[in-house]
Amino acid sequence: MISLTKMIKGKATVSKKLTYQSDEHIPKRLVELSRSLKPVVVWNLTARCNLKCVHCYAYTEPKDELNTTEVKSVIDDLAEMKIPLILFSGGEPLLRSDLFEVASYATEKGLKIALSTNGTLITQKTAQKLKEAGFSYVGVSLDGLKD
Repeated sequence: MISLTKMIKGKATVSKKLTYQSDEHIPKRLVELSRSLKPVVVWNLTARCNLKCVHCYAYTEPKDELNTTEVKSVIDDLAEMKIPLILFSGGEPLLRSDLFEVASYATEKGLKIALSTNGTLITQKTAQKLKEAGFSYVGVSLDGLKD
């Protein structure tokens, strides 16, 4: 897996161990995608979030976000490199007003796309837009107490 945030900013934001504690907790569909499509680019499109989770690893200031044109330029580069899958993450990527535009752009370029979200902003309309944009996988993070 290639961490785009690490490539651009010089530091990674999360690891599989930190997020899932062990391989057994990784969603099967995500494992299937990551095995069949390598390398996977995990892209933290934003650090903005509608939640304030104590454990959150996002560190990038919103002023560091790429604009739509810059995002599309990176997608062009990833398509040229034949990267098979981009996992859009964050913060909360659904807070980006251009998420569906850049997602559709990526699928038009032949890339598979996935989304990592806290799920709080998904409505029926949003779910339909996720489908129309071509997301192969949408992972919803459910964080909270074990009990």
